[in-house]
Amino acid sequence: MTLVQERPALAAVEQLSRNAAEYREFGERNGTLHPHVWEALTSSVLPRAALPSHCGGLQWDVPQILLAVREVALADPAAGWVTAIHAPAGAFLSRLDAQTARDLAGPAPVVAGSSVPVGRAEPEGDGVRLRGRWPLVTGAPAMTLAALAAPADSSGMTGTRWWLVPRDRTTVEEDWDALGLRGSASYTVACDTLLPPSHSISLTDPPLADGALYRYPLYGLLAGCIAEVARATGERARAAFTRLVSTTTSRYGTGPMAGQPAVQAAFDQADGRLRAAAALLDAATDAAWSSALTGHVSPGQRALLRTACCQMAEAAEAACRTLFDVAGAAAIHRAAGLEGCWRDALTISRHALVAARGRQLAGAHHLTATTARDL
Repeated sequence: MTLVQERPALAAVEQLSRNAAEYREFGERNGTLHPHVWEALTSSVLPRAALPSHCGGLQWDVPQILLAVREVALADPAAGWVTAIHAPAGAFLSRLDAQTARDLAGPAPVVAGSSVPVGRAEPEGDGVRLRGRWPLVTGAPAMTLAALAAPADSSGMTGTRWWLVPRDRTTVEEDWDALGLRGSASYTVACDTLLPPSHSISLTDPPLADGALYRYPLYGLLAGCIAEVARATGERARAAFTRLVSTTTSRYGTGPMAGQPAVQAAFDQADGRLRAAAALLDAATDAAWSSALTGHVSPGQRALLRTACCQMAEAAEAACRTLFDVAGAAAIHRAAGLEGCWRDALTISRHALVAARGRQLAGAHHLTATTARDL
């Protein structure tokens, strides 16, 4: 994939990446990105990358979005994780009619949300009262619009719907204290507010906006952004390991660890996993995007895309663990970088889009030709 963007857009990604790298330690210690990183993100074009053009969005090509996420994640996976949420989330507004989308977007929209359907949406007068507490809202400090999932049956609709709630109608609980991706500020968001029914969407419904970006499977785009953070984390671990074993001598060794057969074999195993998963991810992404450009992404391409995203997350976790383990006691020091990669990769692999549910959806299609709506 090649990042083809106008210079201002590319400069914004580069500036965000520089800030993310410089202030990664702040996020590790404080559970949120540094103010300079938040500012660089919200003032950049990235929150508008997938936003419909009638809302002032850019409607970037999918490969552009994915590569931008990867570039930021290479600097800091936590900042990349936030970018992986904000950059594609503008596509949610493609499910709304144009005027409603414009009204909700405002002049500088930043969308975040939670897919855990723990809220309640109940009819009240001409509207729907949405109430509840949603965990794991990544990037909550920067959001202007929260997308919060709730079972729709009680509101007279069906299935799970996402309700779009302005930031000033929510309460953010700063409770993020996790193993990895520590700077991502994946806080709990609460609300108890009355909304019009038109402010909800189903991610499995066809988009109302046109364009190749919206013909690309939305769940595949969201999972793809997560997979790119996993890929970048694996690449960070590979680089950190190479530096470490080139300069570290084991207690019983006579030279750098890089010269030991066991270290060499472990490195090749981890490197091979990462390269194989990245090749599958790129191939599946390119095939789906080529089809979206011409019209229709087939169920088989959707299934392969989800397989590739899950494979990338698993490969990154396995590679980071392998490299951490074979580096021995040298890996436990935070300055080496390996333990941070392992923590981040482990946390990434727990996201539902690249965990068991994604595998099950792809497997169901491969074995029974069952195509779930959220494939």
